[in-house]
Amino acid sequence: MTMNATRIGAAGILALLLAGGAGGALAAPAEDPPRPVPSGAELSVRPGERVIVTTEALRYGYAFSGVRVTSPAFAADGTLRMDGDLLKAVATVSCTAEPGSYEVRFASPVGNEDASKINRLWGGVRVAPADAAERADCARQVAARPPESMEERYPAGTQWPAGPWDVRTVQAGGQLRAKDGMEKGNDGEVELTSPGFTQPVVMHGDKMVTATVRIRCAAEPGLYVVHWNEKGMPAREWARYRVTAAAPDCQDPAAAPQASAVRRTAPWLIGGAAALAAAGAVGYALFRRRRDV
Repeated sequence: MTMNATRIGAAGILALLLAGGAGGALAAPAEDPPRPVPSGAELSVRPGERVIVTTEALRYGYAFSGVRVTSPAFAADGTLRMDGDLLKAVATVSCTAEPGSYEVRFASPVGNEDASKINRLWGGVRVAPADAAERADCARQVAARPPESMEERYPAGTQWPAGPWDVRTVQAGGQLRAKDGMEKGNDGEVELTSPGFTQPVVMHGDKMVTATVRIRCAAEPGLYVVHWNEKGMPAREWARYRVTAAAPDCQDPAAAPQASAVRRTAPWLIGGAAALAAAGAVGYALFRRRRDV
């Protein structure tokens, strides 16, 4: 009996150890946050490390959403994105970066290189030596990472969307006010569509076109894209929003015709009504004439 009890106890301890090991593997600690690169200084880094550049929004004319943060030491450029009142860009030190010091600079946004011509020094990184095994492990870890989020958070009171990745959160059944400043009046020329909308909406206004969009009660929580559909132009991704679960008593309002559709159909309706009235008058006159005869 004693030997059996000992064997059972040992088996139980072994099972607990195995379970603990499996649980530890599943509950791996979260990755360390990116390390800040200070302005005007140099940060010591190792291949594969993530770094972050942070600056106050509107502090520098060359620092705004979309500006690239570049360095020969980086695997790819970082991009400044709004996070409240700050601009932040995250980049990864390349697994193949040779030891030494490298500049970190601000550069023009992609597609806007000729217009903005930004080339400003921010700081630097010093890459530490690494052997072949460390570089191979670096490559495996970097490949397994999810891509950096492109979402932005703008200060409260900022018009939506302030940019294509200005993601506002709205409850299903709620609404957002969309605005866009135009160089020329495009009243009624732009329709916004999204799978989360109760119906497409048309932008109206002079230089500032606006529309109120309502989110379907049945819209699943998640990220949605808004498409800008302008007459004579290809559709483009214009904005994004994040939906949370609807309230239990949420009900979608009855679909209302768009103002532009009303304008398009009103002349036909008026002309049709006038024709019917005229036909009725003629018919009534003929009827009276026949009775008098």
